[in-house]
Amino acid sequence: MTATRTTSRAPSWLRGSLCTLIILFLTFSLLCCSTAKKSEGPEQLMLDAADARKTGPLPGDVRVINGVEWVYGRNVKYMDSAAQPLYVWLPREYYTPSTSDTMPGRVGYPTKKTKETLALEERLAKLEAQMRGAPPPKTPQPDQPVKDATGKTWTRYFRNDDGVEWFMEEGKPGVSGNTMTLWRKRTFPTWAFQKEIVTLDELNCRQARYRTRELRVTNWDGSSQTSDKVTPWAPVFSNSPEDYLMKEWCK
Repeated sequence: MTATRTTSRAPSWLRGSLCTLIILFLTFSLLCCSTAKKSEGPEQLMLDAADARKTGPLPGDVRVINGVEWVYGRNVKYMDSAAQPLYVWLPREYYTPSTSDTMPGRVGYPTKKTKETLALEERLAKLEAQMRGAPPPKTPQPDQPVKDATGKTWTRYFRNDDGVEWFMEEGKPGVSGNTMTLWRKRTFPTWAFQKEIVTLDELNCRQARYRTRELRVTNWDGSSQTSDKVTPWAPVFSNSPEDYLMKEWCK
């Protein structure tokens, strides 16, 4: 007599339904997280950034050491020995952002829109208003240039959710061949190591690299430091402030 062994298996339609439910649950969870993040205002995001740094710097944070910018990033020697930490302060030219550092809220996003983008948004807003039978919305005023104590006039063009803001000197950058030269300024929130950094930078449009020719850093206690060290060329990363400038002015 031959014994017959049977295996209990769930019907295919049931397995498919379970997979569908799991996918829907995960999608709903991601949407909820995304919506909660978007609902946070700039002030709350800055408070979150400050809280995150109570235990130390986060990847991508910047500080000036001996007139040169250093970035807190992943240690390429990590795991070489037990003494090697995961993150260390690196000269800017050796820093490579991680995947999380390239997220829009972390690396930042443009605040100064091109004339073409503004015109397109205005046309779309008018079309949407006509479809709804409502008056067209008022076009928000662009950021006004701000003059500092040295006489330079600055226009904000970039910011991130941590509260760091990037400015460029008002006017058209100087372009000679493949090189663009301009004054830039970054202002930092109170969690940062400094209050602001002002630099005279060169961007190589063809090679997608940039370097600093002059630097002035102002600390929160009012002290400052200047440097005329010409730094090594550093790479321009996608969606970074330098990438935005190249897309705007490198033609």
